Amino acid sequence: MKYLICANCQHPNVIKSEYQTFCESCGKKLQLTFAGWRQSHPMASFGEFRETVGVTMKPPRRNVVTAWINRQMQPQHRGKVIIFFTLLFICIAGAGTLFGKRAVYTLLYPKVPKSSLYATWHTATIGRQALEISTPLKLWVHDQALKPEEAAGVEYAKSYRNEDGGGIQIAVNLRSYKPQADNSLEAAVSAAHKALQDGGLVGDIQCKSVPVLISGLQGALEEGTYTYKGAIKLSFSNLVIVRGNSRWQIHINYRDDDPVGQDVAARILKSVKIK
Repeated sequence: MKYLICANCQHPNVIKSEYQTFCESCGKKLQLTFAGWRQSHPMASFGEFRETVGVTMKPPRRNVVTAWINRQMQPQHRGKVIIFFTLLFICIAGAGTLFGKRAVYTLLYPKVPKSSLYATWHTATIGRQALEISTPLKLWVHDQALKPEEAAGVEYAKSYRNEDGGGIQIAVNLRSYKPQADNSLEAAVSAAHKALQDGGLVGDIQCKSVPVLISGLQGALEEGTYTYKGAIKLSFSNLVIVRGNSRWQIHINYRDDDPVGQDVAARILKSVKIK
């Protein structure tokens, strides 16, 4: 079927007769009529006019979803609809409880970009008991007040962190203890574990410890995983070194499913030197 579109109201008029002049909707004169077109095509027929000038209109697509909703809203189906949406709400609420936090923390804790392995790293010597370390992200002073039980035995404390982002968290803690304080390697490892568990943000810690030698000093390296805020599993490396009354701790964490994070962490730890 062919139509003439009214230039005034855009109404499609079915081409029925060679005498058709006015729009069926608004009554205005059509811009194209057979009589007017025939003046420039004197030998043409009405059929040629219809095929040449007429517009084919596509039938409107039926909205299947709207039609289904309209059917379901009929009185005989409303009870089923209420039950369906009630069950759907319960399922969504349950899924949000189980997976919502995980999805949020996965977005907030992206994987380490592979470019971190090839970009220029920052090498810094920090602290009064100097430690040299190379990192893909710059470390900034991040001092925090010590708990009273720890502060009583500490003469000097300094902490450094990278800013959020980059998919990896690097923390460097430097301590000088008073002569009467216990600064054995065992005490240092135990204190690192307690610091992880304090606040209830970390759970399900799984790790193994191996002895290491850094710049000729005894240390311990723990590597493993824990669950952060009950939502996302992180891998971590925790290096502790002691000398006399001095203690150095480097803690690194990243997503457990991130092989690039593992390579970056290993490279950071290999760069550590005690001056």
